Amino acid sequence: MKWINRCILLIICTICFIACEREFVYRGGEEGLTFSSDTIMFDTIFTSIGSTTKNFRVYNPYNEDMSIESIELAGGEESGFRLNIDGNTESLAEEIRIRAKDSLYIFVEVTIDPVVGSNTPFVVTDSIFFRTKKTLQTIQLVAYGQDVVLMKKEELKTQTLTSEKPYLIYDYLVIDSAETVTIDPGAKLYFYQDASLLVLGTLHVNGTTEEPVVFAGHRQEEWYEDKPGQWGYIHLLPGSGSSSFNNCIIKNGMMGILADSVGLNSEPVTINNTKIEHISTFGLLAQTSNLKAANCLFGDCGNSSTAITVGGTYEFSHCTFANYFDWTFRNNPTVFLSNYYVDKNDKEQIVPLKEATFNNCIIYGNNYSELGFDLKYSNEEAPELDANYLFNNAIIKLSDEFDISDETKFINILKENPSFVNISEYNYQLDTLSIAKDAGAFKLAEPYPLDILGVNRLQDDGPDLGTYERYEKE
Repeated sequence: MKWINRCILLIICTICFIACEREFVYRGGEEGLTFSSDTIMFDTIFTSIGSTTKNFRVYNPYNEDMSIESIELAGGEESGFRLNIDGNTESLAEEIRIRAKDSLYIFVEVTIDPVVGSNTPFVVTDSIFFRTKKTLQTIQLVAYGQDVVLMKKEELKTQTLTSEKPYLIYDYLVIDSAETVTIDPGAKLYFYQDASLLVLGTLHVNGTTEEPVVFAGHRQEEWYEDKPGQWGYIHLLPGSGSSSFNNCIIKNGMMGILADSVGLNSEPVTINNTKIEHISTFGLLAQTSNLKAANCLFGDCGNSSTAITVGGTYEFSHCTFANYFDWTFRNNPTVFLSNYYVDKNDKEQIVPLKEATFNNCIIYGNNYSELGFDLKYSNEEAPELDANYLFNNAIIKLSDEFDISDETKFINILKENPSFVNISEYNYQLDTLSIAKDAGAFKLAEPYPLDILGVNRLQDDGPDLGTYERYEKE
């Protein structure tokens, strides 16, 4: 009899549970559902590459539990958009329940097929339909697509990369030794995660003020604009030619430029009118190289904006080294100089720093002191043989203990804040009251009369320090 009693009890409990379960028969009123957004927009999406995921919320504004008759992607299975509704990836969902005054998340992604023959961005659209008893409501989906030239593990011969279509690079590109690659004004090279550009030959980047060349991560959504570490770096390998970078933007990588033993037997590697910023480690890491940079911004980096190591020959003119990196804690200074390495036998091997000259520059950031040295000397009586450096007319953020009394190393050094326009927006132009205004030396500025934006720095009482010339309109 006990088992009969247990069965009866189970039946009674089941009936009670069903009776107590809340019914979702209400279909809503005339005002319909409410939404957190009426349009979901995606920034430029490269063809065949999935987007980041976006989401919005659907609200039940009523005091009763309700059931949505259907949620449907207008383009169905053929659409480039994809929905995730209540945890399920589908283009059509029916009888979706939402409790009174509650909400539902819907997630949206998009993949865009290439448009044959199109070199310009195009628009892809779709809609999501929400059907209840009395209303049909719509959420608009909009994505901007761009066809690209896909490149993966390619070895480049002598050729020109143009601005017709962006380049999307997987894994790596290699410029073969004895080959020369030229990049036209306005060209854009976007790198997938960890992808890098390796230079065994020679690279000439020929951007202009109006049409800079861009090296960046492949994500085009606004959220990724200032995120570091999205791709690898540009590596100038030992034995490569005298590459040049003119009017380019290098951003969002793990490193900007790694120059390793280059420019030693020919003309120096040159970097002009270039911005390197939003980098997870070093903006410029140069070792045993011959390099000249002018009118450059070495911006926010997780390590030093510029690190000169294992000796070499370097000249920086009218450069701004501004490091306010805030993604992680930064130990190293904005500019760092070293002249040795430790060999496999744990012995220090000095490689002379033949020259490291900084003319009319700004070195500043959010650390206590933004200039650092790790130098070794084989002859203490002639240290200049192993470490020859000069900071000539500059603003440098230094600790109170930092000694700048040696006039063979430090000439006309200011320590005051240069007063950038807006560091939170990465605008390192000079404020109207900046101490850097007219503080540069004419003689040092004459080889570089125009700043990175093409403003003449020789037209007023003196050239401004750093990359940007402040021009006051009358």
